[in-house]
Amino acid sequence: MLNSLNVAQTGLAAAKIAVENVSNNIANENTPGYKRRVIDQSELPHNDSRFYGRGVQASAAYRITSTFMSRNLISETTREAYFNQRGEMLGNIETIFKETDESGISKDLTRYLDSLENLRSSPTSEIYKSDVKTHAELLINNLKSTYSDIEKAEELTKQSMKDNVDAVNSILKEIGKLNAQMAETKTASNDLLDKRDQLELNLAKYADIDSEVINGTYTLKIGNVVAIGNNTVVRDITVEDYYSPQQDRFIKDDGKTSSLLDGITFDNEDTITYKLNNKDQVSVQYGEGIDEDGDGSIDFNVDETNIVRALVSKINSDPELSKTVKAYNGTYTSQSDGSKTTDDSKDNYLLIESIVAGEKGKFSGHIQVTEQTDATDASTITSKNSLFKNEYQSNEGRNSVQVYSADAPIELSSGILKSQAENLTTDSANNRFTLYKNKLDAFAQTLSDITSSYVKTGTDSYVSGQISTDNYTGNQNDIQSINLFSGGDVKTLNFDDQGLDNLSQADLDYLASLQWKKDISFEGKGQDVPGAKATSFAEYYQDVRVTVSSDKETADHQLNTQKAVKQSVQSSYDELVKVDKDEEMLSLIKFQSAYTANAKIVTVVDEMLQTLLGMKR
Repeated sequence: MLNSLNVAQTGLAAAKIAVENVSNNIANENTPGYKRRVIDQSELPHNDSRFYGRGVQASAAYRITSTFMSRNLISETTREAYFNQRGEMLGNIETIFKETDESGISKDLTRYLDSLENLRSSPTSEIYKSDVKTHAELLINNLKSTYSDIEKAEELTKQSMKDNVDAVNSILKEIGKLNAQMAETKTASNDLLDKRDQLELNLAKYADIDSEVINGTYTLKIGNVVAIGNNTVVRDITVEDYYSPQQDRFIKDDGKTSSLLDGITFDNEDTITYKLNNKDQVSVQYGEGIDEDGDGSIDFNVDETNIVRALVSKINSDPELSKTVKAYNGTYTSQSDGSKTTDDSKDNYLLIESIVAGEKGKFSGHIQVTEQTDATDASTITSKNSLFKNEYQSNEGRNSVQVYSADAPIELSSGILKSQAENLTTDSANNRFTLYKNKLDAFAQTLSDITSSYVKTGTDSYVSGQISTDNYTGNQNDIQSINLFSGGDVKTLNFDDQGLDNLSQADLDYLASLQWKKDISFEGKGQDVPGAKATSFAEYYQDVRVTVSSDKETADHQLNTQKAVKQSVQSSYDELVKVDKDEEMLSLIKFQSAYTANAKIVTVVDEMLQTLLGMKR
């Protein structure tokens, strides 16, 4: 009978604990990161040969969780954060390109072309000349403003990335502190585990992570690198910027041989010219004396064996070109003092490198080779060829933004940091900032080139642009120079309003024809072979805007899809781990009933004992 009383007493205690646990679950229903607790009840072990039990014990409270579902939730959270960040960045760019009925680059372009048509009808009108100047400058200013706004968006993204890295480091330190608290006791408390899980979920927004506990040792990886090891060893992550210069190589596909005289006999009065940004240029002529070391004496005369070294000397000594680029005779070797040396015992190939490393040092240049028999007589030109850099052997100016941990690069696959890093790394396939800037640069370069010069070949036909007329081998007096615009990209684009006074009716007829020209090439290699992508100025810029809007729409669709996937995983996970008030109320009724039943047993046993004691008296 006393044993029955003891069994009932354990039942009362276990039921009491279970009721308190239910109350705790309900109280913490809205606590961030809280996972539903369940009391682990088990039969007290037998300590003798009796066949009946000794009662029940509430040995522990454990969290309802699932490692598999938790990892899935973390993974989908990371992907959602990636698409969300990408959408926000593209949304900012889309705002930059928005236009109204009265303002925008499209409107400025139309007004400029219309002003040329007006000037064409009255070439001497000062009002119309002023109108052309005004709209040309508005077009340039709007292009530069748009380009600058994209750069500002890049800078804001970079600053945001640094702030996000600080947030990641803060979370890592918090996890390290929690692990230290857990190490102080044999069994980690449920609330500390909840807090760590919540911190991991917050961390997953920034980067793809993976954590595991093996033999009591906690390890967390960001990407492919350990960020927390041995429970409390926390490694800060950093953002590192790397810049490499643009390098144009005029070289054959073999990677060794110069392409300057490929199939060309360089002799007599032949000339080779390097042109930079459709503005500045230097030339070397066969037989010309070159003062290579600047001491006033001739070091060698130009011929087919030293043409590269002659160009290198001319480019590096030119006061304008040397501000932007530096030329080398082939691949250089960097010395400990920062200098660069080349093997100048022979001609190698022409290497043109930007002075400023990274995307900001971007430039455009090409070589023109002119073969003629008399330098003073343009009619003796036998051939003209434009040579461009070897696309496969050359390097674009590169900005690289990488996340590091303890000097080890972290290869991220998703998250906010991944989205930001790839839009700040110029050669990333997903970099939209650079894509849009390149399209604007192509627009500016083509505008500069096609308005520089022309040759009229028929009633309504022309050889258009500086690059194309550079290759014109007909009567050189037919080449008409206009040079209204100069520059190789948006930043160097300028308008020469002084040239307006020198425009002839024929010049204006040519410029007016550009408004209707639909086979303009924006590839940067002239108008000789426009190609399948050739279009008009207006349609090209509209295509830029369509690309921006399409990218934003695609990003929004990807985000909405990912949100649906994440919500599905979240719902399944919450259904498992979160507090369900209805379920808890059912549990409360069950444990209250158990408590009442055990209390009834205690009452019955007490009555039996009272009866027995009364019988004895």
